[in-house]
Amino acid sequence: MKIKELRDNFIKDELNLEEFYEELIKKIKDSSDLNIFITFDEQDVKSQIEELKNKKNKGRLYGVPVTLKDNISYKGLRMTCGSKALENFNPVFNATVVKRLKDEGAIILGKVNMDEFAMGSSSETSYYGPTRNPLDPELVPGGSSSGSAASVAADLAVISLGSDTGGSVRQPAQYCNVIGYIPSYGSISRCGVVSMANTLDQVGILSKNVEDVVETLNIVGGHDEMDMTSTNKENLDIEIDKDYDFKNKKIGIVDLNLFDIDDTVKEDYLNSLNLIRDLGADLVELNFEFLKYSTSIYTVVMASEVSSNMSRFDGIRFGYLTDDYNTTDELYTNTRTESFGEEVQRRIALGTMFLASDSDQKIYKQGQKVRNLLSKEFQEKFDEVDFILTPTATNLPYKIGERVDDPLAVYDSGTFNVPVNLCGLCAISVPIRKGISGSLQFIGNRFEDKEILSAAYSLERSIRNEL
Repeated sequence: MKIKELRDNFIKDELNLEEFYEELIKKIKDSSDLNIFITFDEQDVKSQIEELKNKKNKGRLYGVPVTLKDNISYKGLRMTCGSKALENFNPVFNATVVKRLKDEGAIILGKVNMDEFAMGSSSETSYYGPTRNPLDPELVPGGSSSGSAASVAADLAVISLGSDTGGSVRQPAQYCNVIGYIPSYGSISRCGVVSMANTLDQVGILSKNVEDVVETLNIVGGHDEMDMTSTNKENLDIEIDKDYDFKNKKIGIVDLNLFDIDDTVKEDYLNSLNLIRDLGADLVELNFEFLKYSTSIYTVVMASEVSSNMSRFDGIRFGYLTDDYNTTDELYTNTRTESFGEEVQRRIALGTMFLASDSDQKIYKQGQKVRNLLSKEFQEKFDEVDFILTPTATNLPYKIGERVDDPLAVYDSGTFNVPVNLCGLCAISVPIRKGISGSLQFIGNRFEDKEILSAAYSLERSIRNEL
């Protein structure tokens, strides 16, 4: 049920709020084997319902169930970031996005699972164990916003907020066959969202339809004086063009033969291009010089920023603190060794190496140079086309535990995801058929969100009968 329909049913008393949540709470408990939630507090949900019933103002999200990735601050529930380091950390304020959701009457169901500190793409790095894919519990759901995608796919939440640093909303959206959207950099406030890599992070939205994504974007998006990277627009006020026509649109596509792509993903991508071509679009194959380096650039920039951001988690001010130390050096070393998982430690070590002064930060500086070239290349492509279509992830979800001994596997699927973050663009992943499959990613120029959201809505409407 879409946001507006659900809200109207609650307001008109065609659907009883308490009875709806009684059933939903039971469903959450019955699906515990999927390990979607890190923290679920039934009493907190019931308290929110009581507050809502006493409110005269029926907001745009009145009664709508929402889940939050566990790196988004919500006062009243612990925020772990999927790590032992923050196992008992309780935030004292709401993130800006949470405040805006609650101001419009949303019900926060709880905090959902994620890769530790958002470092991973399968949920297997979570200290609380991996989330299982609702489509097939033997498979990973993607990551790092694993619980967000799974909660929507399992019909536990109408919408979920995650974070996307290099595909962490869009890749799990493909794996779980839901919609995943990342707005243009700065469109949604990150105040109260634990940062992984400041120049790459964005809050993203997951749902089962484009209309709900837009409704949520217009609520949580817009200027926030608490976020220095926030857009100057007070309100985004994006209204999708429901009469959007692909005719006479010039749309960029990529030659998949140049990349390592799963056969099923390739077939689904080509089939979706045929559909869009039939709708009248002019598809233009684009030749990228620097796209093939995107994962390498991302690794350098991301790890360097991770190294800097993670320095605050030392156990002194908050979080886990070791009992085994005699000196200050031992305190820092043992605290971080005991509280961080292997992937987090690996990325901190990589970033520290990239930023080392004895090498004059040569690798980091080179990565930033190529990042600028990639960004310039995308801007040149947007002079030729309205937007760009790619597969979302390059592969399909794999069995839990299958790649746990291959640390490079976590970067395999992000070839077409990470340029969006590196260049501050907007993108949305749209399923093109039921089940485990490839998805189509619409990539738009910065602040051209309306274009890709309207196009995605049009495609969604065209294939709705198949989904």
